[in-house]
Amino acid sequence: MKIVKHVIILFQQEGWPMKNSLDEIIKERLENRLEWKNYLGWLITHRQLHMNAKKKFYEDKPFLNLILKLYFLPYNTMKYFIYRCDCHKFEMIETEIKMLKKVRGNQDEQS
Repeated sequence: MKIVKHVIILFQQEGWPMKNSLDEIIKERLENRLEWKNYLGWLITHRQLHMNAKKKFYEDKPFLNLILKLYFLPYNTMKYFIYRCDCHKFEMIETEIKMLKKVRGNQDEQS
């Protein structure tokens, strides 16, 4: 928190236009993180639905499933890592939202 205040003070001293207070910056950041959380939640949900549908479709076609998995192994590996990165981003954003709400609550108590 001290770092953010020091950066804001530096911007003010160097003549940069300072139109946002720390409260407004935190509020704007929180809104941004909530939008990203909604988007990534939607994306992860649809990927999981797609994986479940694919698993259900290939239940009775194990040989075709194996051949396609081997053929598309590099592509599927890349897709899996992208999926894991998106899950990680989602968890990070959830943690950041909790932290921003806590900081925002602390500032309201100090006012």
